Amino acid sequence: MTPTIRQPTPGDVPRLHALIRDHAAFERSTASLTAEALEALLRETAIRFLVAEGDGELQGYAAVTFDWSVWRARRYAHLDCLFVAEIHRGRGIGRWLLSRARELASSEGVDRMEWQTPAWNEDACRFYVREGASCESKARFSLALP
Repeated sequence: MTPTIRQPTPGDVPRLHALIRDHAAFERSTASLTAEALEALLRETAIRFLVAEGDGELQGYAAVTFDWSVWRARRYAHLDCLFVAEIHRGRGIGRWLLSRARELASSEGVDRMEWQTPAWNEDACRFYVREGASCESKARFSLALP
């Protein structure tokens, strides 16, 4: 069955928040995002959320932001998150979410979408390559600021 891919509503916040926490845990991390902060983010234009709904429940989500590439002198889309709940994997939901994220990015006039996934997540790496993505090996750094 094809899921419905749509923008989330405030009523989706509890389940979307749970998916975000599950995603962080899957990637061996934690999400400090509160449900209240998520509800505020749904009103932001700098980030766009998509949810996959089927059988009356949210099965996965994607989040897309936009940034600038100095080297290319162009704006690009950043697929910040793409996650499908474990019990719903293998049904094509990730493919549907990625396809809609591509459409969203294209509608914003960008010519490229970038993202990252942990190198140990071989299933995700295979999925992205199957979907036509190329992999660029880089080390990712973060720096906490005061």
